[in-house]
Amino acid sequence: MDIETPDPDTGFPALAKAIALNPDYECFIFHRFDRLAARNLLHLEAKLRYLEHKLNEADKLALSPLADTESRRSLRTWEALERNAADPSRPEHDRMELIEQIRENLDKYQTALLQQNQVATLLEPPRARALAVAQYLSYSYPDIRNNPSQKTHLLAGLSEARLSQPQPHTNDLLTIRRPVEKDPLSRFLQDHWFFGATSVSAKTEYIKERHVSWAAAGASIVVAAILLLGAIIVLHVLENKQAQLGVISLLTVLFALSVGVLTSARRSEIFASTAAYAAVLVVFVSSDQSSGPVSCTCTLG
Repeated sequence: MDIETPDPDTGFPALAKAIALNPDYECFIFHRFDRLAARNLLHLEAKLRYLEHKLNEADKLALSPLADTESRRSLRTWEALERNAADPSRPEHDRMELIEQIRENLDKYQTALLQQNQVATLLEPPRARALAVAQYLSYSYPDIRNNPSQKTHLLAGLSEARLSQPQPHTNDLLTIRRPVEKDPLSRFLQDHWFFGATSVSAKTEYIKERHVSWAAAGASIVVAAILLLGAIIVLHVLENKQAQLGVISLLTVLFALSVGVLTSARRSEIFASTAAYAAVLVVFVSSDQSSGPVSCTCTLG
């Protein structure tokens, strides 16, 4: 994947334009900030525990013998709680403020949990090729033709080396969009594309994901046809039972490998499809042997 040199302009506009060149979102690589996310959740959790403790203490005071009838009624009736909370001198006023604080912080806490759950679905680290391209886009090359080694960061300050550390912490990186196909063959084709790429500009080319999907689908069809038709032909020609069993064993192993490499099937699906394939071959051999020529001896009395 060849990416053109970013614009001479520096800063966030130039880097954003360079990242957006690829329409498949391969270069949308950012930090997850897991440590900060965990600390934010811990802070919200601790604050809610503190507010819950204060609310429990307020409930105990409202149920104590020293509390008046209105305090007890406020624990059972929302109308009484709201009416008494309008009086700043009443304990219900502080209780209502505490309830509002709990509602606000609980909403923040639950929202943060749901957002972190969505981030957890993006835990797949970026591919090495995509990360290398994203690191390349983080620099500006004033004279790339005469001096390609001369480069400067597009960003400054703490963001200067966001992806360009000698050994970037890939465990803290995520990609905005997961690849459509996750099978080993599609990943191999993405990293080693043998065909022409699509040109965006005079210096920019990228590989369309649908082209990779088409190539992987074509290879899968060819392999499936070979394993099925080839098995039928070979088993039909062979007459030795031991040779047939050896061919069935070999083809079953090849089928299992092809399913694991050419598809994104789970382990249970690989086992099920392999068992079905082996059963088909065994049934074919059995039926082929039973349908052989039948000879009979007739005597005339």
